[in-house]
Amino acid sequence: MKNIFLFGTLFILGFASCNLFDKKTEPATDTLTVRSTDTVRLTKDSIINLPVSYAIPAGFYQGMLPCNGCEGIQQTILFESDNSFKMEEVNWGTQTPPKKREGKWEKKSDTIVLNVNNKPASKFRFHLDSLVTLVRDGKMIDAGDMPNYVLLRKTSAGANSAWRQRGEQGIDFYGVGNEPFWNIEIDNEKMILFKLAAWQKPVIVPIEKPKIYKDSTVYIIPDSTRLRITIINEFCSDGMSDFLYEQKIQVRYKGQLYKGCGMWLGSSKAGD
Repeated sequence: MKNIFLFGTLFILGFASCNLFDKKTEPATDTLTVRSTDTVRLTKDSIINLPVSYAIPAGFYQGMLPCNGCEGIQQTILFESDNSFKMEEVNWGTQTPPKKREGKWEKKSDTIVLNVNNKPASKFRFHLDSLVTLVRDGKMIDAGDMPNYVLLRKTSAGANSAWRQRGEQGIDFYGVGNEPFWNIEIDNEKMILFKLAAWQKPVIVPIEKPKIYKDSTVYIIPDSTRLRITIINEFCSDGMSDFLYEQKIQVRYKGQLYKGCGMWLGSSKAGD
């Protein structure tokens, strides 16, 4: 009798378990799947409908714009406190160098106008920490296309407290790279320090007067280290954080090339 009761109990439990598993494996027919591109589009749509901000932009703004003949145009603008700006546009999927422009920006009512050679070139509406393009290269953007022309606020590496401390300690330029991880410090009055994470001790050499060109600054150390440092005036992302840097840097040490990002700290620049 006990065996019959036990068998019946096990049968009922087994049947219930099968039903539970069946319910778990049933496809969810009412689940809404949203692609990442759709999410970005929804975010940009919501930005252009936000109330207009009457503040002024500061720091980096970046976005990916439509492009004919390339994967997209990465536009980056750095707004300075003296009303100057620097802009770079990189055509993804091509080997063309970045297109660079500089000029002055001004606030007119609820818009930000970029002037190149004293002529208005672009116009934006400021929404919180985002810029919506109204006019690009003298051409008005259709209202329906505006979500494709949104620039989002990015954090400057100069906002990093550790970097600010190095500037206060007299370091004029600081750079970093990865694969492998390395860093470099340049004190224009004393020395250059270069170190890979795997090294126990850094390479420290006396400072040499750099060669300054239009788009770069080059330090060449004439000793056995064969150390050559090239600081390039192009915006840079380290690929490991959300920080944007004002310069790219290349360090050649004993025949090996290391690439990374960096920034002049404070108001320091080579030759100052």
